[in-house]
Amino acid sequence: MGECHRPPSEHVTGTDIPETAEEPGSDEYLMLWVLIAQTKDAILRARERDYARYGISNERRAVLYMIENHGGQATPVEIARDLFRELHSVTELLKRMEKDGLVERYKGTGRSKVEVKVTEKGLDIFEQSLHNQTDKRIFSVLSAKERERLASTLWRLRARVLEDLGVPEWHLNFPVQPVRPEK
Repeated sequence: MGECHRPPSEHVTGTDIPETAEEPGSDEYLMLWVLIAQTKDAILRARERDYARYGISNERRAVLYMIENHGGQATPVEIARDLFRELHSVTELLKRMEKDGLVERYKGTGRSKVEVKVTEKGLDIFEQSLHNQTDKRIFSVLSAKERERLASTLWRLRARVLEDLGVPEWHLNFPVQPVRPEK
């Protein structure tokens, strides 16, 4: 595969990885993993700066997103599963978010002892964070067709990983429309 380091000024395209009929080398897989991981980490760092204006972290925004993705209420187990986090970590995060007035935990109705909903304050912050410019600025380097191909490829990779982990496919709703409680 050769040298993976590229000068920051050099434009890199998906065609830079040679396609051959033979099995790709393990260093190609490693390079792809490192590229995905570094890109994810860099985007998260850029988003953290943007979300700091709203007093929220990526982690907290992701929790609010998952609760809204479940129709405005979710269990800690659902949130942990959706975010690939340990239940105890999510439980502690939810306690801190409740203390900060972003979510409310209450007695569950089914098998779950606890359910969570987003408070009015949490909804306000979540809605504000939906209108950030960071994602638009980052992804605007890709054409609409390239973004479509990227999304398609990531969905395929995601499906394979979920299958390998034995995790049932679950659906994400796009775009999320925050659920306002009835008054």
